Amino acid sequence: MKERAETVVIGAGICGASIAMHLAKLGRTDVVVLEQGELVSGTTSHAPGLVGQLRSSAALTRILKDSVALYRTLELDGVRGFEEVGSLRLASSAARLDELRRQKHWAEQCGLEAHLVSSDEALAMFPAMSSEAITGALYIPSDGSATAPVLAGAMIREAKRLGVEFRPRARVTAIERKADRVSAVETTAGRIETASLIVACGIWSPVVAGLAGVGVPLVPMQHQYHETEPLEEIADAAAKLGKPLPNVRDPDNLVYARVKNGGLSVGGYERNPRAWTAAIPGGENPTVLTYDAAHFEPLWQAAVRRFPMLAASKPTKQVNGLESFTPDGAFLLGPIAAVGGMWIACGFCAHGVSAGGGVGKALAEWIVEGKPQQDLAGMEIGRFGTRPPAGEALVARVSQVYGTYYDIAPAG
Repeated sequence: MKERAETVVIGAGICGASIAMHLAKLGRTDVVVLEQGELVSGTTSHAPGLVGQLRSSAALTRILKDSVALYRTLELDGVRGFEEVGSLRLASSAARLDELRRQKHWAEQCGLEAHLVSSDEALAMFPAMSSEAITGALYIPSDGSATAPVLAGAMIREAKRLGVEFRPRARVTAIERKADRVSAVETTAGRIETASLIVACGIWSPVVAGLAGVGVPLVPMQHQYHETEPLEEIADAAAKLGKPLPNVRDPDNLVYARVKNGGLSVGGYERNPRAWTAAIPGGENPTVLTYDAAHFEPLWQAAVRRFPMLAASKPTKQVNGLESFTPDGAFLLGPIAAVGGMWIACGFCAHGVSAGGGVGKALAEWIVEGKPQQDLAGMEIGRFGTRPPAGEALVARVSQVYGTYYDIAPAG
């Protein structure tokens, strides 16, 4: 590893890889990316991979649109990392249908194609689901499914081609400061001097930023999902339509689903979420915990109601992964006011894959050009001031954000 670099990025997941690649594309190629384990590990390695673009702010929607525009172009060893299958967001109540109408209007304002469809039209798009209580749906044709390790790997390959150095198995142990500015980073693989440091290491970001005395209001939340064997009903529906089935979000039942390897991958956001408040565990992939079938059972039963074929299916994979959540449900981006040259990019609240490409572009522009090309109001870490929430109060606020993830947003 070199002894100095213009910029050091901590974290080689999808966000860190995107930041490094976009920095290099803007001409800043003297970049070293540090990863404590293997490249493309952590949350990126087990992300469910549903890529949606419509969110509550125009700036965030544009970031996600930038991600999709990038992901369409990426492949690794002949394997594409993004499949544009579209998405259906179901309504099972009059109030949810009203929300979908507002979301369609918002999508149009953001330049995102979206269609409000009837229950019959939704069932025609995904014939393998139950029609129970569906009153309509919002269809976004450019949403899709991602294989996050492929996307991250493709960006790492491009960044390396442009001159970026990636250093796996280099855990950061100290951040040095001089006159309230970053000056160097100590790692298990050696010391590297730098005047520009980007912390983009997911659930480890509070730990790493804490080495410089910086508080990061982020809590790892346990997020579970279940993958099944190939299902005949899915194969028949896809064959009938002559194309892949769209992703489905069923917020009134708190669950989502995507087709994966011929089966279904289903997950959701329970009302009684579990934060991880202990030290991050060790092991080959510390972001994966023991799957808790009993805790997932209510979501599984909700998924079975919407997709009855699941009842007789066999699991192929069950994941309990740690995801970064913030106390207001918004990202943590931008410069750290108290430490010159230090930047943050984390707290993606289950949107890490959806946002990775666009966040990398925006942050690289901000660093190199002095400002991002789009307004990131509401996402800057500076919104929390010099004393961000911490301790039990932080855990309580983050747990509320997670537990109300699929609640209907207020009108207006």
